Amino acid sequence: FEDMLCQMIDMIKPKQEEFIIVEDFLQEECAPVSGALFDALFNLNKYLQFEQRDPFQERQKREDEYETDWDRFACMDYNRLAMEEEAREE
Repeated sequence: FEDMLCQMIDMIKPKQEEFIIVEDFLQEECAPVSGALFDALFNLNKYLQFEQRDPFQERQKREDEYETDWDRFACMDYNRLAMEEEAREE
């Protein structure tokens, strides 16, 4: 538990390391990771998913133009279907 607590404090970067207050969660730079902290405290399965994620895939998600996984899937599938249709016409 001490390792996880240390990791949480590193993620949130509170003003005082002895405790974490609501204002620490509301900092702009910790907004993306505050969900992982709550998952660690309240939903162990989600936290383990966060811990075992692929960092390269996460970076790719941040850099791509799609807002959601659905948008990404729909665009890729549409392009695939358009290419198949184009190949049939030739």
